[in-house]
Amino acid sequence: MSELTPQQRIRCMIALIAALAVVSITSSLNWPILSEALRNQGYSESMIGINAAAQFAGIIVVALAAPRIIPALGFFKTIALGMIVLAITLIALPALRSFETWLVIRFVLGMGNSLLFTAGDTWINHIVNDRVRGRWMGIYVTVGMAGWAVGPLLGAYLDPDTYWPFIWGLLAIVVAAGFLLPTRKLDVRLSVPEQGVALGLAAVFFAAPTVLLASAMFGVVEGAMQSFAHLYTMDVLGAQFRQTGYAVIWVGSVAAVFFQYPIGWLADKFNRSWLLIVCVLALMVSIILFPLLVEGGRDDWWQPRALALWAVVSVWGGSMGGVFTVGITLLGERFRDIELVSANAVFSVLFGVGGLLGPFLVGTAMSAVGPAGFPLSLVAAVAIYALFALYRQFTRG
Repeated sequence: MSELTPQQRIRCMIALIAALAVVSITSSLNWPILSEALRNQGYSESMIGINAAAQFAGIIVVALAAPRIIPALGFFKTIALGMIVLAITLIALPALRSFETWLVIRFVLGMGNSLLFTAGDTWINHIVNDRVRGRWMGIYVTVGMAGWAVGPLLGAYLDPDTYWPFIWGLLAIVVAAGFLLPTRKLDVRLSVPEQGVALGLAAVFFAAPTVLLASAMFGVVEGAMQSFAHLYTMDVLGAQFRQTGYAVIWVGSVAAVFFQYPIGWLADKFNRSWLLIVCVLALMVSIILFPLLVEGGRDDWWQPRALALWAVVSVWGGSMGGVFTVGITLLGERFRDIELVSANAVFSVLFGVGGLLGPFLVGTAMSAVGPAGFPLSLVAAVAIYALFALYRQFTRG
């Protein structure tokens, strides 16, 4: 473990949680804004999905190298480098608005995100005490989801064809850098792994496949929801319900804010593997119900149909966040030091793989069968993982 005092650990965790939460505003604003901007240029859902997938490809590349990058630079410098990369891409995106250029820029954007969150997740998990790990991870994801909730709220009132969404993103990065600064003297350095990176990543995957594959499923749903939930809602209800489409993303993110600390508390009290499965099953049920209730978006929020819709969207967002909260809690419980870096790297790699496949598969499904391709493809992805997780839970000796 680190040599930080308890007071230093708390100071470090508070600064990191605040910084990463503010950066989340940028990420949650970019995804739906970029998807809508591409649709406005006349691109199909499948092409939008390919463009979004480039961002996750960048996440995969950096995450694979994380067990070398993080020990070499340290946590603080790795996160700072990620912020610089994000800032550069936010300047480039509105200035260079071609589909092909955005593929390259979003690939670099994914690299920046991966540097930030792989290092941040690992740093927090490394310094927290296992007795209260679930609660601290719950706080971390709660505050992070609060940041995620701000992005769609801003996006609903910003024109995707102007510079303003990107200016707000840059402002968030500047604020996040201010929160991060106090951690520079609290950095924890890790030794470079003796075994090869690929061998280390493979070892941690086979040690905890259920937890790590949860990240891939999370990536599929997260990438698809951020890229297509608002477009699906507008397809079903009409373009005049644009703000309702963004509200689906926003309500899910707000709900996640309130779900995560209770889920983290439960993770400290009950079997974490079963809690992960419960979150996955709740997510699957909410996705099944969503298309059956989406027409409620036409009504005022206090009407019964609308209340039913927003309740299901809340469970969707809360349970999806719960998969992440319980997942990273289990990683911190099972791995230490450089193995924890490798485990978080695999977690990020698989999140990137899921995020790469999610928008592509959902976009292709929507192009092939219409709006119904959105919920159908997501239910299939979550159901496959749920069956795997249940099989592993019942057969593990």
